[in-house]
Amino acid sequence: MADTPRSWPRLIVGVVALVYLVLGITGFFVPETAHLGHDTTRTVWLFSTSTVLNIVHTAVGLLGLLAARKLSGTIGYCWFVFVAFAGLTAYGILSATFSTVDEDPVNINWADNWLHGLTALVALAVVLAGGRVRAAAPQR
Repeated sequence: MADTPRSWPRLIVGVVALVYLVLGITGFFVPETAHLGHDTTRTVWLFSTSTVLNIVHTAVGLLGLLAARKLSGTIGYCWFVFVAFAGLTAYGILSATFSTVDEDPVNINWADNWLHGLTALVALAVVLAGGRVRAAAPQR
């Protein structure tokens, strides 16, 4: 990745992808992740784990690493992440606020809500600013 104006969106996506890939893979090593329902003991650092959440985080990480290869892939990936994680944040807020302990099969906690919400905002910022980079310097 050369140091060009087009490389910074790809770098950001690569870093975010690595974070999610590590979080997703390490989540599979937490005991009892196959059980459904909210359980505060199943965490990686601050973030809760479940089979569903680990699959989502791992997939987002792998797709991000693939998307970071080209600016056009980076922009498309960021749109996907923005929409998906805005929805996941909304679900997490509703789940953390209104559901009982056994009703949350994804096992989302407030740290996950912050992580997903901030990731959605970063993705939106990359889309908006990265689109300008794309228009200013067409990709070869």
